[in-house]
Amino acid sequence: MQRIASSSTSPFSSGLPALYAVAFLSGISLGLFNPFISTLMAQQGISDLWIGANSTLYFLTIAIGTPIVAKLLQHFGLRKTMIAGFTLMAATAPLFPWTDDLLLWFILRAVMGGAVCLYLVSGQTAINYFCTDSNRAIVNGIDALSFSLGFGLGPLIGAIAYDYSPKITFSLGSLLILSGVLFILFGLPEKKIRFQPLRLGVYKRIKLPLQGAFSYGVAIATLVSLYPVYLLRQGYPISQIGYTFSAFILGGLLATLPVTYLADRLGKLHLLKVSISVIIFSILGLSFVDTIPVVYLIAFATGAAMSPIFPLALAIIGGQIANRDLPSGSSLFTAAYSVGCTAGPILSAISMHYLGNRYLFAPILFTFLILAFCLLFFEKR
Repeated sequence: MQRIASSSTSPFSSGLPALYAVAFLSGISLGLFNPFISTLMAQQGISDLWIGANSTLYFLTIAIGTPIVAKLLQHFGLRKTMIAGFTLMAATAPLFPWTDDLLLWFILRAVMGGAVCLYLVSGQTAINYFCTDSNRAIVNGIDALSFSLGFGLGPLIGAIAYDYSPKITFSLGSLLILSGVLFILFGLPEKKIRFQPLRLGVYKRIKLPLQGAFSYGVAIATLVSLYPVYLLRQGYPISQIGYTFSAFILGGLLATLPVTYLADRLGKLHLLKVSISVIIFSILGLSFVDTIPVVYLIAFATGAAMSPIFPLALAIIGGQIANRDLPSGSSLFTAAYSVGCTAGPILSAISMHYLGNRYLFAPILFTFLILAFCLLFFEKR
């Protein structure tokens, strides 16, 4: 199938602003619901084991649901699939604070994972469908930045409302998510797309960006969940932990657009190689440097190098496969990322337990070294 015809290479051409809004709302859903679900369960006296299992189920549901969403896209198209995801999330999330039944919490979390899967896979498919080869990286960069802004804003919104009532927090989040339906209805053009079923050939063509998605998932989930524990054990006060994460987030926000802009002009693989190289050295720095100002700089560099990995990998997928295979590529991409998010904290926790705190980043370093090797092999081929 031919690429979508476009008279403009602008990253804000028809359909794309609505998709940026979808990404922003997707980020809010993950940033608002996830931490306050854990908070709510902890306040009800649920053990850390069950809270962790509940979170793991969420990511596993996303991973398992990806091939199902790919099939749904064949039958219902982009708009209906995205609308179904937002509607399902908006209907399910507000129920969480209305019960204290552990089994029901697991059922609700699984349904929420399925809802996220619906609009993540369809949104990533649509982004690569509505852009062109000349602006693919910057479009994916804006999309990733929109998601990151939503992810950062979600906890702030939730924290303000949670002091009044958890029910208000979840209901407010539900209304924000439901607004995504309006963006899709009025901002996303209706396109008749003939998507194909998942084929093995698609996987073979995008193994490199799938490895990138997995590595990114391992890294981001480990940093969010276990890096604070590492800093506490190293004797860092809470304020310095907050500053370290702020430096990491700021690096990602400032670097994503410039890096993806350059990727469209200098080559996506070249910028991916640079980002991976910086990540490897910065992760080594985080493992062995204890001087506070230097840690802030390294955290900034880590965020600046890591955040573009996700949009660059997704842009490479869009350039490697035909439109009819985009649902397959997006579903595999989301599955790889979700598996990475699930595996990262577990592997890093095992490394810390058996090898020591300094080895927290060993799984991250290992996955990115493998990615660097695969990238060199891919370029030679």
